[in-house]
Amino acid sequence: MIKYLLLRLVHAIVHLLARSYRFETVGERPPANGYVLAIWHQNLFSGILAQTGHPHVVIVSRSRDGDPVAFLCQRLGHRVVRGSSKKRDKCKGGKEAKDEMIELLKTGLPGAVTVDGPLGPAFEVKPGIIEMARISGMPIVPYATTAERRWSFNSWDAFRLPKPFARIKVRYGAPIQVPIATDFSEFEGYQQRVAEALNALDQPR
Repeated sequence: MIKYLLLRLVHAIVHLLARSYRFETVGERPPANGYVLAIWHQNLFSGILAQTGHPHVVIVSRSRDGDPVAFLCQRLGHRVVRGSSKKRDKCKGGKEAKDEMIELLKTGLPGAVTVDGPLGPAFEVKPGIIEMARISGMPIVPYATTAERRWSFNSWDAFRLPKPFARIKVRYGAPIQVPIATDFSEFEGYQQRVAEALNALDQPR
């Protein structure tokens, strides 16, 4: 009960912050016929809020740290699958979560992935999103949300929290298609393309 009340309190605070933000989309949103957004973990907070009204499927860690994120995403209408990579050779449901997300992507429901999460290294794209795009056939769309007025935390990802009443620019990069015949040895090239696109979108302009 206490945990639920705390989650409701967090949601209420987030709701108040979200109502104060002003989102400005630069360029066009990706087409509605399926894609998977790629975003740096540091922009997770504003990235979730910028998609309010546009349901996505997202993977959230099974850890306690992931509970508030999962609760918030669900309250905002997103589809949440829980799982993360192995820890000390103990399965954390990562493969099952990825497989479930791929099946949902195949139905046309768009997805979103923090490509350097949940624990980094920061700004290094992991191969998971490449595999999801390859199997599902959905393009990767680089995605960045940037607030000029924000707090940056001393965390592994330099997490960003927009200040109240901040204007947040929402940018989408050109879709990156990963052919089904792509071999794992070719993943690194796609990971680099996604990283370069994300860094370009995040530059002030």
